[in-house]
Amino acid sequence: MNRCTYLLPIRRGAFTAPEAQEFASYFAMLRTADCEVVVVDGSPEEVFSQHSQTWRGVCRHESVDRRFGYMNDKVNGIHTGVEKSSREKIILADDDIRYTPADVERMCALLDEAEVVRPQNYLSPLPWWAAMEAARMLINRATLRIGDYPGTCAFRRSTMLRVGHYDGDVLFDNEEIIRHFAAAGASIQYAIDFFIHKRPPQHAKWKEQRPRQAYEDFGLRGKTALFASLPILMLLSALLAGFGGLLLCIVLIVLVACGVAVLGRGRGEAANFFPAWVPAYAPLWVFERSFSTYWALYWYFRHGGYPFGDKLLTKGIGRDWVSGGRVAAEAAAQRPEREDGRS
Repeated sequence: MNRCTYLLPIRRGAFTAPEAQEFASYFAMLRTADCEVVVVDGSPEEVFSQHSQTWRGVCRHESVDRRFGYMNDKVNGIHTGVEKSSREKIILADDDIRYTPADVERMCALLDEAEVVRPQNYLSPLPWWAAMEAARMLINRATLRIGDYPGTCAFRRSTMLRVGHYDGDVLFDNEEIIRHFAAAGASIQYAIDFFIHKRPPQHAKWKEQRPRQAYEDFGLRGKTALFASLPILMLLSALLAGFGGLLLCIVLIVLVACGVAVLGRGRGEAANFFPAWVPAYAPLWVFERSFSTYWALYWYFRHGGYPFGDKLLTKGIGRDWVSGGRVAAEAAAQRPEREDGRS
């Protein structure tokens, strides 16, 4: 009997044989870790058929149930997979997440204690663009009590059925589901020292994601205003104090960004997963996010939303973001971190 369901929602516009074979090997490994593997595939029919042939025998390959009509089709795939799952414990992961058998075992053990588990991610390998993303993770780890936003979580199926559907018309669905659980009163384990491997995107994919991630933050007005203000601040520094003023402004931004990332790496066990040189990339991420904020503003004013697949999504975050975040912050404040990183 499987100890859990590993749920992967996926969509591909074209079939890529090496990737499909790699997934087949990964699914086979998960099965040896005693997982039922459920892949909910929103790919076009021809691609879906090729996936089925490649993954036969190593997973349950399901199509998205179109009864669910959320604009973010990944969410439709998640709800389909929850219904199809035959196990109580469900590990939900993006397609760039890679668990080990030990990770599965630990996750299942944590689900004995809590209804929802929210781990952390680390990136490997680290080309320069991935190093920037790793620095972002460290900044979030330093500034957010509950740590960075992971591309995976786990929950009890009965809990999902009890709390009902979360807002599926948003871009930032990975965190929206956690906030929905929090707002509904589910017990959540913010496992800030439980690190799961995340593969970096290809460079082209990373560039595509830049304005989208900035758009996701539009509901966080203070954060968006901060990044939008940086070019204005540098311009004012140059106008008021010349080149020296501009240089001083840039140096201060660099020092603050690096310092915050260093603090994030020093929290808990992060230093075991993030090389010591990663904080040096934090200023690059700060400047990139500032530029991408204006790129996302263009999409907002020109198109009224941001493309996600074949749809235009207007919301970065959803209805449970504020209330769920408040509940999560209060719960985290009442549970000081223990030495093992569990809160």
